[in-house]
Amino acid sequence: MKKLTTWMNLQKINIFTYIMGFFVLGFSVNLLKASTLGTGAWDTVYINAYTLFHHVKGISWITMGMLSFVMALTIMVIVLLYRRKWKYLMMLVPVFGVAIFIDFWNLLIFHDRVAEQLGFQILFFGIGLLILPLGLTLFVKSTFTAYVFDELMLMFVKITKAKKITYVRLVIEFIGISTGLLIGYFSNYLYDQTFGAVNIGSLILTFTISPVMAYYYRLLRIKTGQ
Repeated sequence: MKKLTTWMNLQKINIFTYIMGFFVLGFSVNLLKASTLGTGAWDTVYINAYTLFHHVKGISWITMGMLSFVMALTIMVIVLLYRRKWKYLMMLVPVFGVAIFIDFWNLLIFHDRVAEQLGFQILFFGIGLLILPLGLTLFVKSTFTAYVFDELMLMFVKITKAKKITYVRLVIEFIGISTGLLIGYFSNYLYDQTFGAVNIGSLILTFTISPVMAYYYRLLRIKTGQ
């Protein structure tokens, strides 16, 4: 117990940074969803699944956080099966943390409301675009376990022996958007001819997250090898 207390005292800044990462990421997901202009590639998967359960199947007790947890846990299992190292179980912390804060913002603040005026849609999307990469960067800054998509990206880099990590990230984002489109077809397109959370903004986010994160890396003085 004493060792744990000592460790927490030494790591209190990193712990605060880590929790802030969850806080910011959960807010950005809900803000982008409320903009209706598009969400992050993998966010489209569980948000469209959420719509499918709520508005198509009439199952209202399922939350976005639950579906985010299931999706991220599935990816974590894939990484674990490839890596075969118990240390990757620590990914459960961000998987659970992100899910909790997605529901925190939606259930207490947003309540599934969306912006109807174009000005607010653009405002929400712009803020979300800027702070979603910040949330991911705070994970790195804390030096604690990264989110599952970072580990998935590193796994693909090792498998393909890719020299350009950017290309691997784009492939992973494309897989996310494609899955979101498929679910969006059944959750939205058959009813209102849209693909739900997948929109032009999803493509914009795909190509802007990396450069915005690079800016935050410089701003927060994060070394590339950290």
